[in-house]
Amino acid sequence: MLAKFSVKNFRNFDEWVEFSFETDRSYEFNTDIISENGLVKHSMIYGVNGSGKSNLGLAIMDLTCHTQDIIVSKNLKSNYQCGCVDEDMAEFIYEFKFGDDKIVYKYGKKQVLVTEYECLTINEKEVVSFDRNKSSIIKLDLAGTEHLKTDLSSSLISAIKYISSNSVLDEDDKHSALFLKFIDFISGMVFFRTLTRTADYHGLSIDTPMSMSSDIIKNEKLSDFEKFLNECGIKCKLVAIKDGDEDRIAFDYGNKTVEFTLAASTGTLSLGVFYYWWMKVESGELKFVYVDEFDAYYHYKLARAIVSKMSNTIGQTVLTTHNISLLSNSLLRPDSYFVLHENKQYPFYKLVDKELRQAHNLEKIYKGLKYVF
Repeated sequence: MLAKFSVKNFRNFDEWVEFSFETDRSYEFNTDIISENGLVKHSMIYGVNGSGKSNLGLAIMDLTCHTQDIIVSKNLKSNYQCGCVDEDMAEFIYEFKFGDDKIVYKYGKKQVLVTEYECLTINEKEVVSFDRNKSSIIKLDLAGTEHLKTDLSSSLISAIKYISSNSVLDEDDKHSALFLKFIDFISGMVFFRTLTRTADYHGLSIDTPMSMSSDIIKNEKLSDFEKFLNECGIKCKLVAIKDGDEDRIAFDYGNKTVEFTLAASTGTLSLGVFYYWWMKVESGELKFVYVDEFDAYYHYKLARAIVSKMSNTIGQTVLTTHNISLLSNSLLRPDSYFVLHENKQYPFYKLVDKELRQAHNLEKIYKGLKYVF
């Protein structure tokens, strides 16, 4: 799981900004949203418009740009470094924890797809080191890379992608096994800004709405998807239809059927996209999901239902919102709510002077804070 993240000189983050998923609280309610090693598995971020919630998600997802073959949006390519500083390199630090093991990955980039330097440590042992400005040679200390060519002078590929793509690591070696776990976690990371704007997806490739429909049918989830929509207030009956060789979801109106994406409202389509990704988180295919403005099309009751559904998955999830009615100990807990303000992270419980308990009304407390967010 991702334990801690820091970024500098990326979009609106001019100085180092740290975001931590570690908690030292021992609340006796909603304990299942905290991992065994004290990390917040399911969290929610608040912040005024322009506070950096979207940019934080893009920054966290940045490492997927040079470990996977993904399409990077033109907006990110043209607006990468912070415009208010003279430095030309964005820098990132990730700390992952897998049980009692810790992996720290640091790198700097002047452009989205090319790393300038990289350093990977596993349990404080440096196993990968590379700096293009000093040498084209990668320094390696991983079992299974002994015969790997280490000169990257003719390639712009990142060091960690080069290793994962061109070596057969010894899985019996602890450091090599943890490196593979690290790569697997990254391959299951995804960011999406809203649930209908497919151009704003980063990380694991998104399928088209048609492919999503086929995937739900293939995984025998059509009846569950119908139940989900009905529970969300969308009274409907769904059936599978054929469109050439492809399976499609359609609304069944008795005397006719209409393909789902043609008849569904914007809000219903967003629920369809949510269900598709939820299905992947529930199955374990997705390891980390950052959903920006997740409830943009939802009634507040529906938003609560979505939070409950996401917080019962096995992956690590982060939701951003402006809806303070979701600040509730019945959904999450004080150490899983965060406020992003002036490039700093504030766990909710640190904003108040008293010990928070399950019976406290977090929404009311938030409205009465002396701080202005």
